[in-house]
Amino acid sequence: MSCMFPAPAYRFLPRGAGLLSFCLALCACGGGGGVAMIPPPPPPPPPPPPSVASIVVDTTWLNSPTTKAGSYDLLASFSRKSGSSTSGDMAKFGDFTLAVSKGTMGFSYMFGAPSGFLPGSLTKIGLPVPIQSWDFNPGGPNYRYDNPYGDTQQFFGSNLKEYEVYADGSKVLREDYDFDHAVVQNAIVDLPSGQRIAESLIFDVGLSYVAMGEWSWGPVTTNPDGTATPTGDRTSIYFAFGSRTPASGIPVSGTATYDARTLSDLPFSLTANFGQRSISTEISQASVFDVSGSAPFSNDGSFDIPLTGTVGAGAATGTMDGAFFGPHAEQVGGTFIVGPASGGVTVQDAFVGQQQPH
Repeated sequence: MSCMFPAPAYRFLPRGAGLLSFCLALCACGGGGGVAMIPPPPPPPPPPPPSVASIVVDTTWLNSPTTKAGSYDLLASFSRKSGSSTSGDMAKFGDFTLAVSKGTMGFSYMFGAPSGFLPGSLTKIGLPVPIQSWDFNPGGPNYRYDNPYGDTQQFFGSNLKEYEVYADGSKVLREDYDFDHAVVQNAIVDLPSGQRIAESLIFDVGLSYVAMGEWSWGPVTTNPDGTATPTGDRTSIYFAFGSRTPASGIPVSGTATYDARTLSDLPFSLTANFGQRSISTEISQASVFDVSGSAPFSNDGSFDIPLTGTVGAGAATGTMDGAFFGPHAEQVGGTFIVGPASGGVTVQDAFVGQQQPH
């Protein structure tokens, strides 16, 4: 299309106005009748990310009895499942022991029991040592495994930090992981007697002065292809251990509330009245059980609380054995068993608790 301009009609305009009108007229003659907009220049591309020069991994031990070498007497309860029936009881303090020692594969644990309790006439047996592992990928995702076959191993009871170090010298934290709760399921163990058992372990670093766990085992049948299958019969021991409060460290007045959790992550609380030398608790799991009780605690800080309440729609009874831990009763730990009033075991668990500030 051509653009025809009429003969000019002369008149005076403000300075610059004529040139502007002429430019707009030219733009309008371009067709479409709109004003052409000049797009802004594209933004410059972002700088490339710095290249990863190396990966640095630091590990430290968590503050827990599971990472402090020594021999510990256990607060423990045990149960035995045979066929369709299960029975349980509280152990005497010191009947069971746990030896913690440090080796090349992190900390190892040796469980001790009275003669005749362990399978194969043993009085001591090593617990499986949980190990996790990692594959670190510079610039990409990391992967954690519940076995020791990755490139980098992490032992139970440790914290792992993984950093990417860049060519310019900067460092970025990518992983910060506490291996504080471990589960080993049905590890097949051949005993010196020739008996084979499936051994399981749940271990929790707990708190700074008290830790908890469950160790269990049961016989297996050997299949024609050499694999083993648990029979279903099982012995389980729930335990708590650590640095007990000395008698001189237990307060003689005031009260304290302890926020506690069990090995199965059930929250509950305990309340100590140091002036009256007593402690009480209530434990409730919706639609399963609801029990409570109170009892005096002894001069050495141990307590044995009878529990009463309900299991489902029926009456329940139970027992909680525990003690104070830490220099000044900062923490508590122990185990409990709850079952129908007619007998049996509905719930068995271990617990640790931290005193809350007033």
